[in-house]
Amino acid sequence: RSTRKESSAASDVYKRQRWKAMEDKMFNDIIDSIINNASDDEIEIIREKLNNHLINHIYDTNIHEELSNNYDSSFCPHCQSKHIIKYGKDNKGNQRYLCKECLKTFSSITGSLLSYTKKQPYQWFEYIQSLFNGDTLARSAAIVGISEQTSLVWRHKILSILATLTDDDPVLSDTVYLDEKLNVVSHPGKHIENKEKVKRGMSHQKRNIVCAIDQHNNKVIQVSETGRIHSKELYKIYKDKIPSTCQVVSDSLRSYHKLMKDLKVKWVKIPSGKKEKDGYTLKKINDLHSSIDLFLYKYRGISDKYLRNYMGLYKYKDQHNKYYQKKVFLHIFKEIINSLCALKFSDFKYDSKFFAI
Repeated sequence: RSTRKESSAASDVYKRQRWKAMEDKMFNDIIDSIINNASDDEIEIIREKLNNHLINHIYDTNIHEELSNNYDSSFCPHCQSKHIIKYGKDNKGNQRYLCKECLKTFSSITGSLLSYTKKQPYQWFEYIQSLFNGDTLARSAAIVGISEQTSLVWRHKILSILATLTDDDPVLSDTVYLDEKLNVVSHPGKHIENKEKVKRGMSHQKRNIVCAIDQHNNKVIQVSETGRIHSKELYKIYKDKIPSTCQVVSDSLRSYHKLMKDLKVKWVKIPSGKKEKDGYTLKKINDLHSSIDLFLYKYRGISDKYLRNYMGLYKYKDQHNKYYQKKVFLHIFKEIINSLCALKFSDFKYDSKFFAI
């Protein structure tokens, strides 16, 4: 009797395998038939639709699932109250919660790029990819299928996230090279009467981008004050980033004298008008300045208000310099899409100057 059961079970397995093979063949025949009879343009449409579906599937089954599982629903993100109850699900299947204090609802995606938007995850994926590729606002808008105004809002929302993600610079070690890069303060869309001609060198018309790089290519980059930078401001930036065991190479800027004393580091001071001292030069920091210049040049007319956010993009791309690889970019997409964004579309809706940026 047991032999008969084993034989029957084996027969069922064989039938299922045979039926699966027939289904696979039918599916492949259908796909081959569609491809063989489709034009090049139609094949491109099929490819795009499959790719978009795959990105949405990855988000639903991997990225969003992880976000939901790790989401802390014990307090309200609006008022921080802990009087929370479950409140059904939204049209995307996300668990909603109701705060009994402020009576506002929220879910695991509240505050992220996907909250309060009708756009699909694949559209955000394509937009982030376009932004990292250095495309113009018009090009990014055309790729995703949105207006140029929406494209500008999306760009600034993503840039604000990147600025937050890159705000904490690494601790430097061994030999450190430092210098400030000056960037002309710009206010696109704002009418300024009796506008001054931009002066050479340091002035209130230029903002300091504080830069330091060690021999291992770790970097500290922070947007700072305008005009001549003060040692107090430099110390605030560097005090936890340059240990006393480091050797610092810089020019002889007046603000550096007190800074080096406060940092308690060995200072290799290159005299004014000289290019090197004891074999040390500023080539490494100058190369970093050139790299920043090249990056900012593509975004001509950056408002001073958003300079920190654009530098966030520069720093993030520098930290993920293989962003063009599929696995790396999926990680980038996951980190950005699951991050909180402080900006909303309403923040720009009535700001006419914003759309001139």
